[in-house]
Amino acid sequence: MSVGVEDRARVGGLDGLRAIAVIAVVVYHLWPDRLPAGFLGVDLFMVLSGFLITGLLVDERTRSGAIRLVAFWIRRFRRLVPALLALLAGVAVWVSIVGPDTLEPTVRGQGAASLLYVGNWKLVHDGTSYATLSSSPSPLLHLWSLAIEEQFYVIWPLVVVGVLLLARGRLRPLVMVAAAGAATSAALMALWFDPHRDPLRLYYGTDTRAQAFLIGALAAIAARRFDSEASSRRLQFASVPALIGVLAAFALLDTPSTLYRGGFGVFAVVAAVVVVAVTRPGPVAAALDRGPLRTIGRVSYGIYLWHWPVIVLVTKDTSPFAGPALLAVRVALISALTAASWMLVERPYKHAARTLALPLAPIGIAAAAVALFALPSRQVAAYADFDVSAPPASIVDATPALSTPAQTPSRIAALATATPASAAPVTTAAPPTTALTDLPQPKTVLVIGDSGTYDAAPALVAGFAAAGTRLVSTAYPGEGLSRPDGVQDMWSTAIDKYQPDLIVVGLGTWDSDFVVSHGWAAYDALVNTTVARLTRGGAHVLWLSVFPSEQILPDARDRAGAQDRMFAALPSRYPDLIDYFDIGPALETRDGQAPRVVDGRLLRKPDGFHLCPDGAAAIAHAVLNHLGLDRDGWDQGGWRRDARYDNPHNGCAG
Repeated sequence: MSVGVEDRARVGGLDGLRAIAVIAVVVYHLWPDRLPAGFLGVDLFMVLSGFLITGLLVDERTRSGAIRLVAFWIRRFRRLVPALLALLAGVAVWVSIVGPDTLEPTVRGQGAASLLYVGNWKLVHDGTSYATLSSSPSPLLHLWSLAIEEQFYVIWPLVVVGVLLLARGRLRPLVMVAAAGAATSAALMALWFDPHRDPLRLYYGTDTRAQAFLIGALAAIAARRFDSEASSRRLQFASVPALIGVLAAFALLDTPSTLYRGGFGVFAVVAAVVVVAVTRPGPVAAALDRGPLRTIGRVSYGIYLWHWPVIVLVTKDTSPFAGPALLAVRVALISALTAASWMLVERPYKHAARTLALPLAPIGIAAAAVALFALPSRQVAAYADFDVSAPPASIVDATPALSTPAQTPSRIAALATATPASAAPVTTAAPPTTALTDLPQPKTVLVIGDSGTYDAAPALVAGFAAAGTRLVSTAYPGEGLSRPDGVQDMWSTAIDKYQPDLIVVGLGTWDSDFVVSHGWAAYDALVNTTVARLTRGGAHVLWLSVFPSEQILPDARDRAGAQDRMFAALPSRYPDLIDYFDIGPALETRDGQAPRVVDGRLLRKPDGFHLCPDGAAAIAHAVLNHLGLDRDGWDQGGWRRDARYDNPHNGCAG
């Protein structure tokens, strides 16, 4: 006799299996190189969910002749939502108090999507790859799987009720529907997989990931239909190699072509064998029904919720710990937060009287929403909010406007869709047909860049003002073409508001994660899309090379060189529209080195990256000279006392 599903939920072997799943995910996020396919722990959870939920629904239909959907959804709400609300509110408060500020818009956006259980589709829309989770700054990316699970809990019970109603309680039609759904889901994943593109749409899509839930559902029905002694023996015979296969897959099954062309489905089938096996006496159930595993499995939901925010927010850069001490602190925090979630939120709310639970639900939702929406929707630092420094109006009014032909829709479309044939960065470049120095002097210049360009902004403001041109700076630490969320929308807003004639782009290697996960061809396409966005109002672009530094690690230096070769090719691709300028000589010695001090001038802060006033002046002089706009007298002005040059304190004092 098989164990009923509600009893199965309390079977020690199932808790042990939950423990294996969450341990695989946590180890993968801590050490992805050591367990490269540990993310399959999420798929194991999906199979478990499909198995248990389908079993609950089928058993209720068998017992009472009907399925109370509202009661089912209330139970799911009680079990899952309160802990999620606590997490969202907790992370929002954590980020608002401790920072960094760059996380606030991301947490707000992803938190709101997670509150509505559509986080997976937001990640698809934003183009955020799971391959970058181990290096991404967002503490909420892992909630994509909860969104898919909740969507399954809404849709699948309706399907089960409808099919069983039409089939008058017979399970065979439900088997056919689940099998067809699983096969379709796996087929879509295989059909849409392109080895030359990041498969994030397939990884996050509810339709392509439904196969794991539906295979679990099939296992739940099969466990009820084939319960003879002979079938039990066959199951136990297969269960040991199946468990070994699941464990081996965590370490070995990380090849995308294998996973997306049937690998996820095969893993789910093998995992389903293990799931059914642990509900019956046998070697697999005995191996997993252990005290420590049962404890971890019982609180696995809280572990999953809190482990990733702790990993992201507690690092060697944000804490005084490193190495084994950092690991110990992270484990302690994950354990403490999980215990608090279980004892203070999950368990009490699950068992609370309805008269108490009902009014608490909207209060909890409102509290989480308030905490999230109290965060800014975009960067809040002054220099990110279009810091405009303009010369006197008389000088601006006397400056001739830059005259350029209007961009036609077809031209913009061509810019947005042009993609080179090779996936590698282009290595050759030709000068533009018309240099920017041959054009009328710009009236307004927009600056885009990361913290290096931000440090140069006061000098650029002063230098351009001396030439009769105002400068608008959107430079912000950590900016790239692909990050943070909404950065290109911010640029578009600035372009629409200030109508720049010239845009100066000075970006570093912040897009490295995008290149690692998507490839150089995708990055080149992103560059093309960015060019279309920047020039749609008729502006010209001066694209600067990556700022050199002796502190750049060899791999980062290689990426910077690859980016520069791509940027250097832009003038030949977009003649009369884009110019490229190598800023390196402004910060380097004659032999090509980039120390802090060059020719007796202190160019860099102690970190060897960021600029002191002399470094900012060197950048501004070089850019202005290139444009034919450099004037005398501006580089010793009050801009040198800007507070950014005293961060860290006395960092530019010599």
